[in-house]
Amino acid sequence: MHRLRKKVFHDRMNWDVPVINTWEADGFDALYPVYLLKMNEEDQVIGTVRLLPTTGFTMINDIFSELLPDGAPIYSPRIWEGSRFAVDSDVSQTGERTAVSRTAIELLLAGNEIGMGIGMTHCVGVFDLNMHRLMKRIGCAGEPLGPPKRIGHVMCIAVLMDMGEGTDARLRHLGGIKGEVIEPRKTAQITKNKSVSHAA
Repeated sequence: MHRLRKKVFHDRMNWDVPVINTWEADGFDALYPVYLLKMNEEDQVIGTVRLLPTTGFTMINDIFSELLPDGAPIYSPRIWEGSRFAVDSDVSQTGERTAVSRTAIELLLAGNEIGMGIGMTHCVGVFDLNMHRLMKRIGCAGEPLGPPKRIGHVMCIAVLMDMGEGTDARLRHLGGIKGEVIEPRKTAQITKNKSVSHAA
C-alpha cells in the first residue's frame, strides 16, 4: 500500500509528500485509520484509500482548511475523511481506463459499505483536479465545498460525498457489481471497532 502511494503521489503526481525509501507515509498513518485495499489476482495492491473520523485530526481540517468555506472545520462522528485515494494506472493491459475506473468504483463501494455499517452519512476528501475528473467520469465526484485552489503546484478541491443506500445502488449500477466487495468477516470487525458511538 505504501509503495503504491509513493508510486502515485510522489513518482507520478510529483506531490510534496513524505517518503521513506520506497514508502510514502505520513503522521495520519499513526492515528489508527481504516485502510481499504483493492487486490489483484497476484495479491498485489492496485488501489487504496484511508479513512479517518473527522472527530480527530484530518488532512482536510488540519492541512487543507483553506479549501473549506471560511476555513470552518468539519467535525462530526458521522462524517469521515477519505484520503490517499490511489489507483495503480498499470492495473490493466487490455483497457487501462476501464480497469482504473472499476478499481475506483470498488474502493468507493467498499467505503460506502463500511460507512453504512458504522453510521456514516457523508465522506469528505480533497482531490487534485485530475482525480476529481476521474470521479466525475464514473459519476462519483461529490458536492464541491468551494472553488479549486492551488496548493503548492497542485490545483485541489474539497468535496463532500453522500453515504448510504442511494450511493450503494449508484455505484453497483456503474460497476455492474453484485454482492459485497469486502469480506463479511472484515466488515464485522471494522464496524465493531469503529462505530460512531466509539468515535464520538
